[in-house]
Amino acid sequence: MIIYTCENMGLSFGGDSILENISLNINEHDRIGIVGDNGAGKTTFIKLLTGELQPTEGRILRCQGASDNTGYLPQNAGLDSDLPVYDEFISAYRELLQMEENMETLEKKLVSCSESEAMSISSKLSALYDQYVMKDGLTYKSRIESVLRGLGFGKSMWNMPICDLSGGQKTRLFLGKLILRQPDILILDEPTNHLDAESVDWLEDEIKAYKGTLIIISHDRYFLNAVTDKTLLIEDQRAYLYKAPYDKYADLRKKDLLYLERCRKQQQKQIAVIQAFIEKQRMWNRERNIIAAESRLKQLEKMTIIENPYSEDNTPVIRFEIERLGGKDVLEVKDLSFAYTGSELFSGLSFSVKRGERVFIQGPNGCGKSTLIKILTGILEPCGGEYKIGANIRYSYYAQDLSSLGGDNTVFDEVFTHANKGRGAVDLISAGKIRNALAAFGFKGDDVFKKVNDLSGGEKSRAALLKMTYDRSSLLFLDEPTNHLDIKTREVLENALSEFEGTVIAVSHDRYFTEKIATKIINMQEYCAANKEREKEKSKDRDKRPGGANIREERARERKREALARQLESKIESMYDEMDEIDKVIYRSQYEGDYELVNHFYDLKTELEKNIEKAISEYDSLS
Repeated sequence: MIIYTCENMGLSFGGDSILENISLNINEHDRIGIVGDNGAGKTTFIKLLTGELQPTEGRILRCQGASDNTGYLPQNAGLDSDLPVYDEFISAYRELLQMEENMETLEKKLVSCSESEAMSISSKLSALYDQYVMKDGLTYKSRIESVLRGLGFGKSMWNMPICDLSGGQKTRLFLGKLILRQPDILILDEPTNHLDAESVDWLEDEIKAYKGTLIIISHDRYFLNAVTDKTLLIEDQRAYLYKAPYDKYADLRKKDLLYLERCRKQQQKQIAVIQAFIEKQRMWNRERNIIAAESRLKQLEKMTIIENPYSEDNTPVIRFEIERLGGKDVLEVKDLSFAYTGSELFSGLSFSVKRGERVFIQGPNGCGKSTLIKILTGILEPCGGEYKIGANIRYSYYAQDLSSLGGDNTVFDEVFTHANKGRGAVDLISAGKIRNALAAFGFKGDDVFKKVNDLSGGEKSRAALLKMTYDRSSLLFLDEPTNHLDIKTREVLENALSEFEGTVIAVSHDRYFTEKIATKIINMQEYCAANKEREKEKSKDRDKRPGGANIREERARERKREALARQLESKIESMYDEMDEIDKVIYRSQYEGDYELVNHFYDLKTELEKNIEKAISEYDSLS
């Protein structure tokens, strides 16, 4: 069944064409990933689908019979509420909450009623319970908990007012409510922007299990490959729909462009032959020659000219050159720790980095990845331990918040000042060369005089990367460098880093980018835990000295407690995983209406919840 039909659809603003001549169908159960450069019109296309914008030419139709149950996540949208997190989520189930109150009232009446009333009340209670089960009353609370945990909201955050949360957290909650709703049509604009790796994995599983129609904009190639089976490219105001996920689409697109280029060249040769024929006929200038020339001229006028498929490419040309490589030992970190207002972020972190390595720092949100980069670049002071950057190593830092950019400067002034910092009049980089470099990074014409504050996220990222190329550093610190970049620019950055002869230390949740670039992974939690274990072994050796018997006994008791605690942690995590699996089974469509089976799984889940509560109590006692 067709849901949307676009017929020669186009949109213009103030004489500027954003989209034009788009004709395509979107069918029920399609899983479409929308790709294209920043500013190509992807979000505009989505707004046309949702009715937020109306086409200025052609039309877009929502077909009769198509569901109007649509869930839409705009880019950077946030949940706006004064309620605590859990209360906001459960408020979506007012009907089920009312049913619970009604059942409780009937149960109380049943206890104290007469025999003559019991039959009627019991019948009402049974019918209400059946309706309650049919509407997922047995599972909705565990489903809420599963979604909140999957998006990184632990139980300690459920009572926090939503208005006190960060913008990224509010966006995650907005996404969570959409996932709970399970609309028939799900439209998501950059849903992974504010998610860590664990939450992206969770979202992938949720989207894979989703049975409706999916339309998603994303620069995350790994994610697109996992959850879509069609790709819609928006480029040069046009739209091209491919029946393939991103990786296969990329190959198909290259073949299409090669074919179009061959056709164009063949057509140009044909045009040249016709034009030469017309010129000769006009030169002879007889009546029959003029008639022949006019005939061929009409042939040319009827011809549909094939445009150059390789349109002007604004993708930046990125190259990181090095003034001097420096020593082979680039970085040494020993027992590093950091805490905010007494709350420890990480401790016991030790590792080393050699020249040429491309090291990626990983770990869940809040474990201190960005903080570590800020310590290593001298922005923050560690609370303990030490680090040392090797001899003759010059480094550059790409900040996730793009704080290296001066908001009131023009793009030209920002880059020109940075590129010539510390240079004398003799080796000054000319304004012309800076303009050429800016043009290579997509800043052409009057774009170079834009205020940095007025740039889009992608433009700011390109400006920050261009500034880094003038540092000629042998060590690059990169904190989420792909966040605002379109796919083309990400690929250019990947190629530049692959060819870079120096050393890279990066934080990134882009798995495609990480897999292509990283030569070494440092998981902060694992490294900290391993280093702590090594310290315990050293303490054990010290306790072997005379008079250390009591210390050894206490150490042994401590190790036993820690071992038990680790076992309980593993057991609790395993039970949570089992609970998630039960949730997945309960929500499978093939079990809809099988109340006996659903009740069985619900009983298993209730028992699991009791066991988890007991294990947590034991864990707290050990702690």
